[in-house]
Amino acid sequence: MDVEYLDFELEVGPAGDGLHTVTVMQSPAGHARSEFDLRLTPMELDNRLLALQNALLRSGGTVRAVLTREEQTVQEFGRHLFTALLRDDVRALYYESKRTARARDKGLRLKLRIIDPALATLPWEYMYDDRDGEYICLSSGTPIVRFLEVSQPARALAVAGPLRILAMVASPTGLEPLNVALERQRLARALGDLIDDGLVELTWLEGQTWRDLQRAMRPTHGPWHVFHFVGHGGFDPVRGEGFLALADRHGDLYRLTASRLAGVLADHRSLRLAVLNACEGAHGDRLDIFSSASAMLVRRGIPAVVAMQYLITERAAVEFSAHFYDGLADGLPVDTAVTEARKSMDLAITNTLEWGVPVLFMQASDGMLFDLTAPSQPATAPRETIPAVVATPPPARTPQPPRTPLDFDWVTIPAGAFLMGSDKERDGDAYGDELPQRSVYVSEYAIARVPVTVAQFDRFVQATGYRTTAETEGSAYVYAAGKCEWVNGANWAHPRGPDSDVRNKQDHPVTCVSWDDAVAFCTWAGVRLPTEAEWEKAARGTDGRIYPWGDEPPTAQRCNFAMNVKDTTPVGAYRDGASLYGLLDCAGNVWEWTADWFDAAYYKNAPDRDPLGPDLGSARTLRGGSW
Repeated sequence: MDVEYLDFELEVGPAGDGLHTVTVMQSPAGHARSEFDLRLTPMELDNRLLALQNALLRSGGTVRAVLTREEQTVQEFGRHLFTALLRDDVRALYYESKRTARARDKGLRLKLRIIDPALATLPWEYMYDDRDGEYICLSSGTPIVRFLEVSQPARALAVAGPLRILAMVASPTGLEPLNVALERQRLARALGDLIDDGLVELTWLEGQTWRDLQRAMRPTHGPWHVFHFVGHGGFDPVRGEGFLALADRHGDLYRLTASRLAGVLADHRSLRLAVLNACEGAHGDRLDIFSSASAMLVRRGIPAVVAMQYLITERAAVEFSAHFYDGLADGLPVDTAVTEARKSMDLAITNTLEWGVPVLFMQASDGMLFDLTAPSQPATAPRETIPAVVATPPPARTPQPPRTPLDFDWVTIPAGAFLMGSDKERDGDAYGDELPQRSVYVSEYAIARVPVTVAQFDRFVQATGYRTTAETEGSAYVYAAGKCEWVNGANWAHPRGPDSDVRNKQDHPVTCVSWDDAVAFCTWAGVRLPTEAEWEKAARGTDGRIYPWGDEPPTAQRCNFAMNVKDTTPVGAYRDGASLYGLLDCAGNVWEWTADWFDAAYYKNAPDRDPLGPDLGSARTLRGGSW
């Protein structure tokens, strides 16, 4: 059955004196106009947005029967947005329009035409309707789109074959490094079933420069239906518009502004959609609605753009991509496909709130980007990659560490194979989940030499106002009074309970932080947690040694272990315990979080190149051991 919608189109503009107007431009129930005030000072609004971003970072992965603190934060702000935008006669028309649409067996598409720059960057996707007890955008009956009216909106493209996606990963030096192979693996995994069924064709652009992208968009390549970008984005205050962070021919940062990106993409006539998985790809500047890269692309002719308005975790991004593209391949309107992907994120990831991170910008009035007919085999087999444009081979460059607000001591781990896991004959104490030992290839990356310190974590808390899991829940599992137990009042600042503190432990590793806390810290710092394979290679080296320093047993000179100190010690204090690459504290002192879910069969079943942990799990992987 076809998915059909009636439109509830709102135009939101400035009214002066801090007020805003909302006008119902189109609805099945008539027209209305009202004024509203968000009743938030700029500082209050910034604090609300910061609290929302922190809640998103911490959501997911926990099972609770009651509303989590994170969802309370998001729901409260979503309720505020709903009651401000839809008030008085406008709200009455909204409910009447929903009844009319339901009576006609249709949905009600909420089109937001936000021309007030002060409101353009607010997360309207989180609007919460108290009467119906729902987030609007989580229902396929009420999708939310950021609508931009153009004089000649593009019509649905007839596609007699698989949807052809051109994907690009850019990781220029000077920004948080991306593991290109890992990012490709994630998207390929998300689209695996669709590719196997012949519904989607995924081609990777080998290069990272604008020349590579321009070449791929020539008529001699493609035709492409979707451009999928993975990387960094931002706002260029000099040019007054958003940009994507590509690389120049030396691998350094090149800011491809939205207007120039539109010039590259818009002439490729078959292109109907851009997906920007960039950390700031959906953000504009409050002074100029068209500074958003997404809105600019739509204005310049791309029928629809999906972009992330906040940081999004790997698992949420994979879940979104898999079900969004599945919806498109099934012939759904793009806004319905986005909503279906939101619901999949909500169902697959316990307590997550990241379903509101994707934002859809659209000029297509009915949301139909493609007119899909029966699949047909391409005349020639598609290439898996489009080669990069390189006039002359650029000189080899040492990767630069990311720019962060903290002074990390980075260690570059070269690409190559190492022996992952344990050999029972060499290490008789190895557990079953450490077996078997085998060769695994890991791409080049950089990792901090020592664990995160109390001082570094304190910088994060002071800058963001973040509250850890232990602080919000009131206790932590710690070693105190000769045993491990839950201690009320224990947290990162009071690691043994309310009577303890960290004033004299600024150079000790921070403790009492959950995996969610670690991810929130990394996101603020512009870095990420290592995969388990990355952690193990940095700690073990390439030769399969039992400990970071070799096969010799631990001593009081090599690490803080087995109660020889009975407390944490300053990071990097045990120089004799350095790994092959010079990392310290990889054994003893504190346990260290990795990005992966735990799987007892991981060593046996993981891929042999840039392995990731399983898609699902009940606990995250810890490595290193503690005192």
